[in-house]
Amino acid sequence: MNVQDDFWKRKIGKSLDHIQVPESIFTFAKELPYRMEEQSRQKPPRKSKWKKWLAIAAASITIGISAGAYLSPTFAAYIKSFFVRPDLDEGLQIAAKEGFSETTEASVTDNGITLKVKEVMADANRLILTYSLEKENGEFIDPTILFESEEWGPGRAIYFVKDLNTFYITDKDGDIVSTSTNYRTKKGRFVTQYINRVFPHYPYADLMFELNHSASDSKQLFANISINKIGSTKGKWNLKVPVNIEKSIKATKTLPINKEYVTSEGLAITLKNVVYSPTLTSLNFETRWTEKGKKLMKGHPEYFIQGIGYSYHGLLYDIVDSKGNIVATTLPKGRDNGTKGFVLSEHNQYSPRQIEKVDWRHSFIPLPKGEKLTFVFRGIERVEYPNKSIAFNPIKLNEQPVTFDYKGNSFTIQNFRLETNKDGKRVGILQIEEKAHLAGGHFELSDEHGNIFTINTKDTSRVSIIGYDKQTMTYHMKRELEIEGIEKIPTQLTLTLKTATVFYKDGNWKVPIPSPSEK
Repeated sequence: MNVQDDFWKRKIGKSLDHIQVPESIFTFAKELPYRMEEQSRQKPPRKSKWKKWLAIAAASITIGISAGAYLSPTFAAYIKSFFVRPDLDEGLQIAAKEGFSETTEASVTDNGITLKVKEVMADANRLILTYSLEKENGEFIDPTILFESEEWGPGRAIYFVKDLNTFYITDKDGDIVSTSTNYRTKKGRFVTQYINRVFPHYPYADLMFELNHSASDSKQLFANISINKIGSTKGKWNLKVPVNIEKSIKATKTLPINKEYVTSEGLAITLKNVVYSPTLTSLNFETRWTEKGKKLMKGHPEYFIQGIGYSYHGLLYDIVDSKGNIVATTLPKGRDNGTKGFVLSEHNQYSPRQIEKVDWRHSFIPLPKGEKLTFVFRGIERVEYPNKSIAFNPIKLNEQPVTFDYKGNSFTIQNFRLETNKDGKRVGILQIEEKAHLAGGHFELSDEHGNIFTINTKDTSRVSIIGYDKQTMTYHMKRELEIEGIEKIPTQLTLTLKTATVFYKDGNWKVPIPSPSEK
């Protein structure tokens, strides 16, 4: 790009910082600098046409602004980075504005399709990259064609790898440092993948990876992409994109805390440190069951996973500022989508056969660095296996609803009916009103002959939330369970509660959280 071209590029970029920009203009403007750079590498057109093209581009933006605009003070930064977008969390946006992202020209072409990685950004917690798929004629291909998607709640699309395509992050030694997650899709397919989230913004998409504890030991990471099929086109698209995280590691501050507390349940918790990184603030814990806790659990078979050991337990706490305002939380209500201070990610490390001792890392949107913050412990939550059953006559439910309780969870069976589902299958519908954890209970349903029916949990639209109780930390919900294999209403059904989440309150522990601004 020559001096004159660079002048026009900077001129447009600078002016965008002071104008009102509608959402519809974002996609065009963010790609403008890249297109200009690509144009400069090609045979230059006549001078007059180049100026005319720039004038049209600027005019297009102005027209878009007058058509329905809103104020966007971050727009100049936005066209320099894909990660300063309203649909991404503030941690990513702040880090991108502060210069922790880097553009890349990594690409690979096969069978007329080019995979391009446009931008990457990482710290010790996570890595995000933006990619596109383009045809030879310059047309874009929907980047999410690489995945199978499903709706897992209102506005919550989950993307799963397919066609043996792989995406993962490694360190300089080739060891994988991105964490994996196991899924079972609604179609019954089992998937293990290293991608945490996919954020489409056509014609691009972002891939988010969460990183394990060893990622912080590296100055450079590598984003590995191996694609075997794009739509109906087979081929080999392999990329290994270097990502320098030395700058973000230098900007990361780890401040020791090392405070311990033992709950009434016998769980010893050590708050080890707080880590301030460019995209997130993290708290690191260690939990272990004391001898008192182990002895207490021996009389409770519902605490154990058969063949594995102790069941899952989680830590419930708030982080409050000097005025008592909650700035971050792990409490259930804080996990609702759209809540600014909820825990973004949770990592734990333990032996697969023994989870007596667990190392935890909870990561949040960056906490305010100049505030006096306090960690306020609220208790623990535990997934338990009650195997508690109740028999009922489904015909009489309208007149005589059936209720049973389990450690603060309440379930009222209200109605049973037969209907045809959206797939044209005849199914039973069991309506339950719950006061429980947002995940609700996991049930098993059988008839008087011992036949166990399949409960279809794929349709999340059959769950409606009525309210939330702060005292019990439970949701008031109505849930309709779709029962497969029932052609007529039985005279008796038995509902068995297989798993439930139980809260154990304990609010006697507070710890000041050191700030990186403290001397």
